[in-house]
Amino acid sequence: MRYPVIKPPTRQDQALIRRKIREAMKRYGGLRAAARALRIKPSYLNSLQTGTRNNPGDYYLHKLGLRRVTYIEER
Repeated sequence: MRYPVIKPPTRQDQALIRRKIREAMKRYGGLRAAARALRIKPSYLNSLQTGTRNNPGDYYLHKLGLRRVTYIEER
């Protein structure tokens, strides 16, 4: 069985992820508080925010209020 290849997010997607993290930080009062509320490790949330990691899984996207959408295109 072949598993689908998940393409890395575009620059706009990365900007959206960073914006959602900033909103959570503002809502909860900082990175550690946001991480605690979202049940994400602070170091991972910081890595997403700084761009060190740029392809979060569906679990983390869901916690940030996002979802991954894939499209089928004709070749």
